[in-house]
Amino acid sequence: ENTLDKGSSLSYIKRLCVDHLFTYEGYLKAVKKKFDMSYKIPLYISDTIQLIPTKRTRDYENIWINYASIFRIEVDQQIQKITFYSGNTIHINSSNKTLKQQIKYLEQIRNTKVKHFHTY
Repeated sequence: ENTLDKGSSLSYIKRLCVDHLFTYEGYLKAVKKKFDMSYKIPLYISDTIQLIPTKRTRDYENIWINYASIFRIEVDQQIQKITFYSGNTIHINSSNKTLKQQIKYLEQIRNTKVKHFHTY
């Protein structure tokens, strides 16, 4: 068991990765090496779980947003209003450029993972 608080979002994310048969640390290492990413790395777990961090992952105020659950993103200056399929909304203070970059990274990761699963 790690030393993180059992209730922290990062410890939950780590358990979620293990439930899907990989480690968070191994995933980060592979993504950093393959895509030359090092900051706010999105996490592709499955078609229904695609997580984008809003801040550095160890930041207490970080929120993981499930991209697969997003219905619409509206931009007002530095504020992103994200509406989910559930009807819930969240406002995050982040530039549109940063969020678009995260989505682009997530798509690169997803395309690589899906391609590897269909090679046999």
